Amino acid sequence: MNPGGILMTTDIYFSHNNPHDPYAHHTTELNRDTHHLWVVLTTDSDDFDADSFTTEVIRITGYSRHEVNNGLNAMAAMTNLPHLRAIQERYYFLSIRYLASIMIAVAKADPTLWEELDLRITDALTPVTAGEVMIQSSTLSKRIAAWIKELDPEPTPEPIPKEDYVHVHTTDEATYVRIKISGPNRLILNDIITQLKDTDTEDSLPEALMAFLMEKIQLKITKYLFTPHKHPEQVWSPDYGDIGPEAYANATLVCAKDLDEVAGATEKSYTPSEKMKALIRARDGHCRFPGCCVPASKCQVDHIIPWAEGGPTAAWNLQLLCQRHHNMKTDGRFTADANGLAEIRWIGPMDVPAVTRPTGPLVKAMPRGIWGQVLRDRIQARFERIRVRALNKED
Repeated sequence: MNPGGILMTTDIYFSHNNPHDPYAHHTTELNRDTHHLWVVLTTDSDDFDADSFTTEVIRITGYSRHEVNNGLNAMAAMTNLPHLRAIQERYYFLSIRYLASIMIAVAKADPTLWEELDLRITDALTPVTAGEVMIQSSTLSKRIAAWIKELDPEPTPEPIPKEDYVHVHTTDEATYVRIKISGPNRLILNDIITQLKDTDTEDSLPEALMAFLMEKIQLKITKYLFTPHKHPEQVWSPDYGDIGPEAYANATLVCAKDLDEVAGATEKSYTPSEKMKALIRARDGHCRFPGCCVPASKCQVDHIIPWAEGGPTAAWNLQLLCQRHHNMKTDGRFTADANGLAEIRWIGPMDVPAVTRPTGPLVKAMPRGIWGQVLRDRIQARFERIRVRALNKED
């Protein structure tokens, strides 16, 4: 049992640390050797001034200054996050770059929060099934940022950013425009550009943008936003992930849908209903192929067991896949199967399994978190729906 009460055995491991895969063994050896190198390099670092030390490390290793900074940040993580250090020095499953990204994310929090962040990071980096695909460093950094907001609702004010701007420069041949939009408006601007790009016309994006500015094109942008029961201040977008409630404060709510109604349903048609699609987006979060983070809004809904082979249109048999990885599954380069926890087991040409787990808001804090319902609340909501249907029939 390692610090934090987390158990790791040879039967539960990340796919890149698979004890039965000879290639994974080489990865572990490389991580271990590189880790030990940085331990040796930094042992006597206090004997030098910072500039001299960095220069000597560059000379010794041939690394770039950026690589040296990564190494120093990684060793800082080992000093300040003891639970993380314990599992790293037992399994050597994290690269120097990965460790550095963790420390950079944690450094944005008050040091009094580091102990709690250490426990949460260690939990996020502990596999729960054999062959699980480890969370990507960029995704973990975003999750750390969300934890910091949760633990420190009144953080130290950040420096005031430079004001937004629109710079226009015209030459004899073209007009160049540079735009900086921050805050909630950045999402709206991105939505407008994306909608223009997808407009069903023969115009290029520049032509569509000009038509929009000259009011020749009218846009109607529809967004799917997810909020948990009783916590409307928590908002998740299939495009951007966690966002602030102010991002679409001026939007008009057209309709609200309770996704619990389709969680256990089986639909008769091949194409899932919009409500079923929304459920899968909120559960999966992004493409379920190993190592892919294409956002939910850019993914297709795939039948894990193909429809032609009897696979039903039900949540347990559906997953999000981007176009590229949907094609790879369809043409047989990779096969997939799922279990009752929505974990997808992938087998590729090297015949070594890799398991991905859902990461959307519906599973972030389940089963008792703000995105889920306790059983009592779910049953009560079901009874309420039964009562409403009965009253409607009487009318």
